[in-house]
Amino acid sequence: MKVFKAKRKEDMIAHIREGFTDTEVYITLRPCIDIVVELLENGPNLSMIYCPPSLYKLTSERVRHALEKVGISLEPMGGGAGRPRVYSENDVVEIRKLLKLGHSITRISKELGIPRRTIYYLLHDEDLGPRQP
Repeated sequence: MKVFKAKRKEDMIAHIREGFTDTEVYITLRPCIDIVVELLENGPNLSMIYCPPSLYKLTSERVRHALEKVGISLEPMGGGAGRPRVYSENDVVEIRKLLKLGHSITRISKELGIPRRTIYYLLHDEDLGPRQP
């Protein structure tokens, strides 16, 4: 798989114009029509384009449809960037269970070894449990 990294569209296009023979490419910029055209013109064997999930969501329907027409797949690739989660879904389930049993946030915090503020944060998304003022 060929990887094209650039901060500006012009730099990426210049890199693509050097040519490639890979069937799959990964691009670090949003797949706009200009980049896609360069990929198609300079990659005779191209069948799959990957980009970060955050940029995949920003890709226009027009570009996706055009790629489908020529038989090239566009897919998101890679996990989320940033720090990995410390507490699993099992921890959240356990917190909810203890909360339903009537345990206070402070007691849950001591029993599970999870800071109170973190418990409020984990419960905030589902709007379960008390909110800290």
